[in-house]
Amino acid sequence: MDLRSWFPTLYTQSKDTPVRSRDATLYLLRCVFLMGVRKPPAKFFVAYVLWSFALNFCSTFYQPIGFLTGYISHLSEFSPGEFLTSLQVAFNAWSCSTKVLIVWALVKRFDKANNILDEMDRRITDPGERLQVHRAVSLSNRIFFFFMAVYMGYATTTFLSAIFIGRPPYQNYYPFLDWRSSTLHLALQAGLEYFAMAGACFQDVCVDCYPVNFILVLRAHMSIFAERLRRLGTYPSESQEQRYERLVECIQDHKVILRFVDCLRPVISGTIFVQFLVVGLVLGFTLINIVLFANLVSAIAALSFMAAVLLETTPFCILCNYLTEDCYKLADALFQSNWIDEEKRYQKTLMYFLQKLQQPITFMAMNVFPISVGTNISVTKFSFSVFTLVKQMNIAEKLAKSEMEE
Repeated sequence: MDLRSWFPTLYTQSKDTPVRSRDATLYLLRCVFLMGVRKPPAKFFVAYVLWSFALNFCSTFYQPIGFLTGYISHLSEFSPGEFLTSLQVAFNAWSCSTKVLIVWALVKRFDKANNILDEMDRRITDPGERLQVHRAVSLSNRIFFFFMAVYMGYATTTFLSAIFIGRPPYQNYYPFLDWRSSTLHLALQAGLEYFAMAGACFQDVCVDCYPVNFILVLRAHMSIFAERLRRLGTYPSESQEQRYERLVECIQDHKVILRFVDCLRPVISGTIFVQFLVVGLVLGFTLINIVLFANLVSAIAALSFMAAVLLETTPFCILCNYLTEDCYKLADALFQSNWIDEEKRYQKTLMYFLQKLQQPITFMAMNVFPISVGTNISVTKFSFSVFTLVKQMNIAEKLAKSEMEE
């Protein structure tokens, strides 16, 4: 099987191929469609509605309730390791459900953002510029598949480790199912939990990876835009009026970039805010489980879960820092252009534009946290505070002691 023919946008196209920046989100948006949050297609209306109901009922709505009900019904029957495994995933499941609902409400903004990318593509004419966009597109899609492998790897390893010890992965509550009563009930509950968790991981890939996919291709366009600014006024054959028109075109290009960012800002603000709220707590429970309770198999599953949690915020926070630097590079590029000997009208317009470029593009999490590497480190450090608190209060030893007594 030729992988290139099945997934062509995973590979960098030649510089002669026309650019399609929207291909950076090709597989992402196909999976968003499979999440069941799109308008049902007329041809497969019933099938799509049934699939959407099954996936979202199990993964988005019932799974958080199943965790909570399971704790209330069978808390005394959990071992410490099983409880922490379930608890760390429960918090992440609640946050995932919230993020899915945010994306569901604002999913049309993805289409608007791609339409704006089409506007940017029309300004790409040079083969070198096309190659830059092609590289961003292929990298974006490879990252999406990497996310998918890590997230689904966690769901699968947790399921296999639970089957190995003869218990359901999370011991959620399902009416009419008692996994302790028979092997059939155990198999049914484990299968339902795996379907719900695999569906949740599938959804989580989409709601966590979309900022990375969109911003990667935006950075490619900003790099091209910086070179366009740097070349202003360097064509001797142009008249003063033509040079001024080029400057105005660059101002319009910058407005398109800002419109693209504003289109995505509400979605990113909501989903990243939710994740910032829980990431420290989730990582804290995972660390406690790995260090104090987990055996080899469950430790591998917990480590894969930790990797998935870190992927939910870290890559995009790094991109936000790079995006700020890209904005400063735009201002530098405009200042380095040939403007000293231009007419007053050109210089005044350029100075106004320069002030606009010096205002970096930033994202905020619900106007509370700036989305950056510094914020990500701060919320991640909270996990060590959780771990230290548990150690100092000897909670782990008390849990292990109570299990031995039982």
